Amino acid sequence: MSGIAGVILLALGGVLWMFRGDGMFSILSLMLMAGGLGAVIYAAVCIAQARKVTCFKIECPYCHSAVSLLTAPDRDVSCRSCLRMIPIVDGKPIAVTQVRCGYCNALNYYSDKTIVLLCEECNHEIPISRADGQVAHSRFAVVDDERFYELKLVGFEHPTEDLLSTLQQALALNRNQVKDMLGELPVTLLSGIPKKKAEMLTAQLNLHGASCQFYPLN
Repeated sequence: MSGIAGVILLALGGVLWMFRGDGMFSILSLMLMAGGLGAVIYAAVCIAQARKVTCFKIECPYCHSAVSLLTAPDRDVSCRSCLRMIPIVDGKPIAVTQVRCGYCNALNYYSDKTIVLLCEECNHEIPISRADGQVAHSRFAVVDDERFYELKLVGFEHPTEDLLSTLQQALALNRNQVKDMLGELPVTLLSGIPKKKAEMLTAQLNLHGASCQFYPLN
């Protein structure tokens, strides 16, 4: 912009100098040409400085977009197209490997720098092959507990109708059987059930004033 303004000022100053007549526009034309010359010189210096700035380009291994940097990267950089972090080793991007999540079948990527891989869709941890044969687990990963549990009723406030009804439905027992069971605390309600079911029944019974505990079966 300064270069364009400088050219315009030089042109105006030149026109006024040509039609200065008896000298009434001489000072103004000289001022315009001096200002225009200064603006042109400033623009030329800026262009020269901009050309000295180096541009280092790398290719994103995920989406293959070109990423422009000022210098060779010494750490992982973000791709402006796919927003993934580009793994960098010795100033260069390294290859990434595709893998599908075994839970939701979503496509994921990992590199030799990846320690743990969490699915971008369902957040489950995806096992990846490593040279040392070790598998590291992330504390943010969703890990399913495949053990079986035993659920025990250890106490209750009052034998309310809601509590009796919940136990009847959960255990498939009649009312009298449930009442007899409540008189023999602590009592095992269910055994060999998944952890999620034990947690769900515990939450339901807690709403009706009952206290439960569940333990993994050895």
